[in-house]
Amino acid sequence: MKFQRIIFLSLLLISTFSLYGQRNGVKYGSEGYSEVVNRGADRFTRLVKNVWFDIKEKDTYITGDSALYYDKQGIMIVFGDVRIKKGDSVNITAHRLNYYMKDNKAELRNNVVYNDNRIRLTTNYLDYFTNSEDARFYNGGTIVDGETTLKAQDAFVINAENLIKFYEDVSLKSPEYDLETDTLFYDQITKIATTFGPTQTIMQDGEIIDAEEGGRFYTDSKQVNYIDGKITTENYEIFGDDLFFDDIRQESRAKGNVRVISEEDNIIILGDIATTKKDSGITKIWGNPVMKQLVEGDTLYMTADTLISIDSKIDSLSRLLAYKNVKIFKTDMQGVADSMAYMMSDSVIFLYRDPILWNDGNQLTADTISMEMKNGKLNKMHMKNRAFTVNKDTISNYNQIKGRDMTAFFKDDQMDRIMVYGNGESIYFALDEKTNTVTGMNKILCSNMKIQFVDGQMNDITFYKDPEGKFIPPHEISEPETRLKDFKWQIDRKPDLNEVLGKYAPKPVTTEEEVVQDSLKKTKPESTQLKKELKNRAQNEN
Repeated sequence: MKFQRIIFLSLLLISTFSLYGQRNGVKYGSEGYSEVVNRGADRFTRLVKNVWFDIKEKDTYITGDSALYYDKQGIMIVFGDVRIKKGDSVNITAHRLNYYMKDNKAELRNNVVYNDNRIRLTTNYLDYFTNSEDARFYNGGTIVDGETTLKAQDAFVINAENLIKFYEDVSLKSPEYDLETDTLFYDQITKIATTFGPTQTIMQDGEIIDAEEGGRFYTDSKQVNYIDGKITTENYEIFGDDLFFDDIRQESRAKGNVRVISEEDNIIILGDIATTKKDSGITKIWGNPVMKQLVEGDTLYMTADTLISIDSKIDSLSRLLAYKNVKIFKTDMQGVADSMAYMMSDSVIFLYRDPILWNDGNQLTADTISMEMKNGKLNKMHMKNRAFTVNKDTISNYNQIKGRDMTAFFKDDQMDRIMVYGNGESIYFALDEKTNTVTGMNKILCSNMKIQFVDGQMNDITFYKDPEGKFIPPHEISEPETRLKDFKWQIDRKPDLNEVLGKYAPKPVTTEEEVVQDSLKKTKPESTQLKKELKNRAQNEN
């Protein structure tokens, strides 16, 4: 009996203090007890208290509170405070682990935390592959890399490419911006995040950027690049094929099919490239820029080499500038100038350096011209220095008014009257209303004058301060006398709508075949049935 008791105590000591084994290249043990449960093919070893597995070949060490080890299948099921250490870098904790030797796969569940000296990943569902050191989480997870936090429903950590792929309900938070998308690839080396599909970014100052086809985010350099998207600022929505934001310079840039829209001012600006600087509130558009503004049932069009919008918290300082080759078109007014300033708050347009305006049959020139708009219509015009007005009458005579300065008043978009201040000169042809023939020409010099218009044509002139003039009968009118000094009729420079729109001008469709082709281009790719119907219709008509 004593011998049997000694044997029993010896076995008990072995099971308590010497739990150690090695099978299939895996060393394992525990501080508690172990037992072999023999269920045929499902034979396993149960390990209790501070269990461990050492897989030398994979440089992997696993610990936990308890475990089941199916040595024939090469499966470890570990419970409690589970930890996997892979080499010197990867450290993963969880509350449960299923490890499959054949697949080199670890399934970690519940309160999973993954660290690899670069990122920290938290989730409840993580699959980790010890061969490739790749990982995947699903049903929601978070990765933190420095100041960048990324969340998604699913993600793949691809170690060989230093790449993390995020899918579904993806969000990225950084000190400069927050973004949301459905697909995002994050490069751990370059710190570049690339999104695919619709992406919305909210900058720290509230600026919103929407991209239909995603973009690139340089998280280290605080730069963002988008494809086919929209930037929403306090004053504008900016669309483009390629959008770029630099947080250090506080600059946004749009390139390709650019549209800058201000709903408050009813303005749309088209162009090839646009940049916006937040600190100065300056938006610059160039590359065939065209501005369109809706004004009381009409549209004001303007183009130039460069358009610049300056936004200010002080309304009177907000303005739109245009430089080089300015052209303006409105149904009742056209113009050209070297440069322009449009004061948004009071609707005043300034034209600089040899501007020319045409209104009905009137041509107006001066060193500087300013136009005051009221309720979307031209109300008043000031012409400063070398002011010159030419009016072509019904039989192609040129009535002319010249002075130092002029102010023109408009009524229902037509010239109503002109006031001339200083060095006034005029040539006015008198017509017989019945025969519509010239009855004579008035040529007058005076300091100031007032010219009245009816239906856009000169009708009456009032002269002030000792006028000097003469009436020349028709047979005595000679060509030199019909022109004031500096007279120029520049109708050939008057722009039409297509000239102002440039590449945005609609292309005329003249044949039935072109109508069909134009309709096909506008048809969405998925509307194949509509395409067939249009083609069949064209064939039947031919």
